[in-house]
Amino acid sequence: MNAASCLSLTLLFLIAGCTGRSAPPAEDPPAAEEDAVPGVTVAESQTKRLGIELAAAISAPAKSVAIGTAVVLDSAALISALDEIAAATEEAAMQRESLQRIQHLYDDGGNASLQTLQAARSQAAQARARLTAAQSRARVDWGRVLIDARDPRLRPVRDMLTRGQGALLRAEFSGSVAGDPATLEYFLESITDAGSSMIPAQFVDLSKAPTQSVSGLAVTLAVPDSGTDNLALRPGLRLSVRASANGGALQTLVPAAAVIADSGQLWCYVARARGRFDRVAIDGDQRVGQGYAAPALAAGERVVVRGAPLLLSLERGAGTAPADEG
Repeated sequence: MNAASCLSLTLLFLIAGCTGRSAPPAEDPPAAEEDAVPGVTVAESQTKRLGIELAAAISAPAKSVAIGTAVVLDSAALISALDEIAAATEEAAMQRESLQRIQHLYDDGGNASLQTLQAARSQAAQARARLTAAQSRARVDWGRVLIDARDPRLRPVRDMLTRGQGALLRAEFSGSVAGDPATLEYFLESITDAGSSMIPAQFVDLSKAPTQSVSGLAVTLAVPDSGTDNLALRPGLRLSVRASANGGALQTLVPAAAVIADSGQLWCYVARARGRFDRVAIDGDQRVGQGYAAPALAAGERVVVRGAPLLLSLERGAGTAPADEG
């Protein structure tokens, strides 16, 4: 084979290699963007099967909330102080009546001696002094409002405590609290194995000076046994307490039963059309009364109050909705 033939053959091989080279693979189409709002879609026919229950978000006045610590007081000491005052009051009344009788006898012509009259006066003065001392000690320990019970609203509270049917607490807030302490709403936070609940408490009186800060607030609160949610309020028990005051602006609240925690954030599921449930973030972690503020929602929107953890499990792919029965 001559040189010209070899050159021609080489060119043919090069041309064949170029024309036989495969085209570069086409790029994959860009993945569709995920929905901006997290959530899960469940067939409407399966919603009832999953036990999903809904409730409407409500609109309520915004509240400023202060968080403090409450300590259960020993109501037995209060009962003992009230018993001491009752006994001293009865004794003072008896000595006063005795003094009046002896005074009349003395004034009517000497049927009682001056010495007897002076002894009766001394005994009556001593009885009054014992009553004053008992009242003063009790007022220092428990407050004038609770001991004197001149406010008709507090008489049932004192009767409840003396019957052993409630608990008395001292709540202290380290920061400033907006509004008149007597008009605030107070809630104790109870945390048990079954979850957390808010126990309403009644304002009784301002308490001793706060110990946590100079600008703080200390109040005495009362809780009846019927409102303790089966929580044993033993003396010395410490609980978290919240004081809230009504404000002017309105805010959207969702029930506490609708709120779940995930990745350090509180969420709730909102029902949309065609079985869609959007997971919406809750503003902060402060409970407002019996609910949580949800500024991303409007009053009337329906939120899941039963079954939210199951929806979260389905959203994460850890669960499967039950199939329709055919």
